[in-house]
Amino acid sequence: MHPSIQIFDEAAHQAIHTDIDIETLVADCQFTEGPVWESEGHYVFSDITANIVYKMVPGQKKESFISQSGTADPADEDLKPDQVGSNGLAHDLEGALLVCRHGSHMVARWKDGQLEPFITNYLGRPFNSPNDIIVDRRGRVFFSDPPYGLKNGQLNPAKFQPLGGVYCFDKGELSLICDKYQYPNGVCITPDGRQLYICSNKPVEKFISVYDLETLQFQKILAEENSDGIKCDPKGNVYLSNKDGILVLNNEGRRLALIQFPTVPANHCFGGAERKDLFVTGRERVYRIKNLLR
Repeated sequence: MHPSIQIFDEAAHQAIHTDIDIETLVADCQFTEGPVWESEGHYVFSDITANIVYKMVPGQKKESFISQSGTADPADEDLKPDQVGSNGLAHDLEGALLVCRHGSHMVARWKDGQLEPFITNYLGRPFNSPNDIIVDRRGRVFFSDPPYGLKNGQLNPAKFQPLGGVYCFDKGELSLICDKYQYPNGVCITPDGRQLYICSNKPVEKFISVYDLETLQFQKILAEENSDGIKCDPKGNVYLSNKDGILVLNNEGRRLALIQFPTVPANHCFGGAERKDLFVTGRERVYRIKNLLR
């Protein structure tokens, strides 16, 4: 077993391999986030501070994919200087890349080499700094909007939203579905498409909320855990990026395992031909664990 893995429950061995290697793919970024696997055989991920989305083919060097991914005006005084770029990325049902733009206070759509405004305001006000994003089977877009990208990381209700919310965009209609967090962060849909998980990485709001995707109503708390990025594997196990590493839970919220990294993970995704590789963004670095999932 790799020394970076800690097992809490023997059921972990049914979810992940423990004889793994942790590869460092990138070590010269600033603050990596929002990784997504592209079916063409590469990853894309954000460097928030650099204001760039990078493309990375495993085994090759990263290359710039979207410049000014968060804003064309990084000196804007309403912004936190090291949080101006893009954050979460996701594909819509047409395969287009949706981009959470901190510095532009919106969700944009990357199409024909351009970032087109897509979801720009709620009740006439710009968003704070859209953070994480996911699309369900019906094409509905769910995204979180904490104030991390705003000056001092604080709400500015005179110009932007008065709270940190999680929203659902459905056929042109936008609704606020969660206001339980000051700093909502990761969003994730269960593999059966029935539930939405929402989390925060602030210790004062240490709980993962579960929402019913039919009614968009709060159901329960899955676990009392913090997380930045959050993902599910095909079996429904839950993977959290937090200060300790990648924490693996089962679908009842029980701790299964922890995978530690040299830097603090911010987010992660599954990729590779069979979607069994774990790709992790961790501050200035990017890691990969090949064939982690069983």
